[in-house]
Amino acid sequence: MAVPSSSSRSMWDAVTSGTGSRWTLGTLVLVHLAAYNESGGPGTMIGMAGAALFAVFAGVCKSSVKSLQMYYIRTTHRVDFFVLFLAKWMEILALFSACAVLVRTLSSSLDAMTGGLARMYILGRNSPENEPWPDVIGVVVIFLITGMFMLGLENTKIFTLLMVAGVVTVATIIAVITGLRGNFELFRSEAVLPRGVAGLLSGAALTSFSFSSDVLNGNYCKRLLGFAVIFLVLLSNGLIGACLTALIKFSTGHEYEAVPMLAILENKDFHKAIPAVACLLVLTCSGALLELFPEMYNQIVQLTTSDWKILAKQIGYENRDSGSPILAVFTGGSLCAMLAFACPLQNLVYILAASNLLATFLRAFYLLYIPFRPQYMEQQNDSSLAYSRLNTSAKPPAKPPSSSSNGNGSASSTSHKSKKSVWFFRKPSSGSVLAGGRSSKTPNGGPHDQEHEREWLLLGEPPSPKAPDSPPCVESTILSDQVSDIECIAASLAKPENTDSDEAEEDEDSSTDIDAIVDEYRQKVKVSAAGPLDSSTLRLPTTTSWRFTVILIGLITVGSVMTACGLMVWETNTVMVGVNVVFIPSAILMLFPRYDQTTSTTPAVLTCVITLLGATVLFAASFVLSWPALALWFMAGLFLFIRCDTWCCLCLERPTSHAMLIASSSGPTKRTIRVPRPPKGSIISTRIAGHS
Repeated sequence: MAVPSSSSRSMWDAVTSGTGSRWTLGTLVLVHLAAYNESGGPGTMIGMAGAALFAVFAGVCKSSVKSLQMYYIRTTHRVDFFVLFLAKWMEILALFSACAVLVRTLSSSLDAMTGGLARMYILGRNSPENEPWPDVIGVVVIFLITGMFMLGLENTKIFTLLMVAGVVTVATIIAVITGLRGNFELFRSEAVLPRGVAGLLSGAALTSFSFSSDVLNGNYCKRLLGFAVIFLVLLSNGLIGACLTALIKFSTGHEYEAVPMLAILENKDFHKAIPAVACLLVLTCSGALLELFPEMYNQIVQLTTSDWKILAKQIGYENRDSGSPILAVFTGGSLCAMLAFACPLQNLVYILAASNLLATFLRAFYLLYIPFRPQYMEQQNDSSLAYSRLNTSAKPPAKPPSSSSNGNGSASSTSHKSKKSVWFFRKPSSGSVLAGGRSSKTPNGGPHDQEHEREWLLLGEPPSPKAPDSPPCVESTILSDQVSDIECIAASLAKPENTDSDEAEEDEDSSTDIDAIVDEYRQKVKVSAAGPLDSSTLRLPTTTSWRFTVILIGLITVGSVMTACGLMVWETNTVMVGVNVVFIPSAILMLFPRYDQTTSTTPAVLTCVITLLGATVLFAASFVLSWPALALWFMAGLFLFIRCDTWCCLCLERPTSHAMLIASSSGPTKRTIRVPRPPKGSIISTRIAGHS
């Protein structure tokens, strides 16, 4: 059997990793809604071109965020972690809304297959004809899909092939109807922007979700493949927009149509084809829903991992029989059902666009400020840093030798000082201390070798004085992680198992309180100037540059908001001022010192600024009808972020043993045994020896 090539596997992975479902949602739902209800056919095509360009910048930013170590960020930088968590939180809301939009289209198509009888039987004869709302049929569909995934349903290639075949068939039907009943004079007579720039931006915001931002990951070839996928999605959506331009006479006097495809068939006198097309839409939307739904609850599962620790671990546990995370599936299905039942379709698509754009804004904002923030040290007076041990003895400082002293006396005093010092660095040259330069001398054998080793470990230095010199690395030698310090202390204090009982007791006494040892040793460490730093070879952010960076980033954000407001009301002066406020501080920001980006995946400053500006402009077009849902979702995420670490996650990580040996803080020889109380109402089957 022939093995598929790597390019074909990459293309298939791109289709099955959420790109195919987004393409289906955009081609069958979002493009139709934008052309029929928002901006018309020509405005939709122009807006999709802008949305595709924005998707390229958003994909670059998202690929950079995926390479971050979330565990380290969560334990060291809470503000950074909160920004990234909000981006992921808004992305989950976008997936909820996308599933709800697909379900609304599916329920409307089911109602069209029955000729409207299902809607009248459930909601009554006075229910709106444009969409079945409140969507009882959609809630039933969501709970059916939730139950199937809880029982172990998995998305396979069959569903993906059915989805792709359905999209191609629907596109062919639209092309045939355009050739038979299309009015090509509308290309000249139809207004390009019937609702102005606000309508153009709203159409671009709605269609932005159809371009996946996950296709620009990996190496150079995979990124080229991602660009090709974005171009193909733009081409297919553009062809659909061109067909809709010839089929739709845009007007604002009608209600918000849920399935414009069925309305077009009815207006063009294709009444007999409506049930067949509705059945095809049900099949295609079901395939797209079977891809988006696992992506949605997998995002919930990620919040239970050790990298995030937002939700309880029990939510992400997989069932032993079905192999699926039942609690995560049920949670996602319930929230999606509530959203589909409560919101009209117009609010759903605006929530989808706004949450997706807000997640992109937060990622771009994080990547914009993170290279300019001083992370490891603060440079002062052009000096590098070195560690040395303080003299904790109570002896007075020795008098300096007189000028009449001979060379032997000075040599003896120098040797005396070197003997009293525990360890030392060689003289730095041009920032060699920062680069990890160490003295070529290592302590020879003796009773103090173990103490030397412990001190090096406690100071956060990765290489030992006994090990050879490590290659130069500025950031790794200065960074002193608290977690790694404690692990190194525990490793250095560990003893072999074949020691005597007395020595084992002494080891237990010495290792009872690691925190006290850390404090004791770190009180003996000082930071001293170790020589001049060559500013031409190493320019790192300082506190002063960081303060100016915060001001400039604030100006960029204010300028983006001014540009968005000016475009919405079409005030050219406001737009020009806002653009200048955005790009002039950006040009100044490029001159500031920042961490070297040649070995990292952090995008350029201009890429982050353009993404920030585009997300703000498109978000302003979808903010009016989505801000209540965004505010509620933000408050829920803020509550989880603040309270979950104390009430929901750490309380479930208790040790499983029935006896815990905890060192008392009153003395090193006292021990306290705490035995957890048995559950209320339980029966203890065995008796403790010596008790009746």
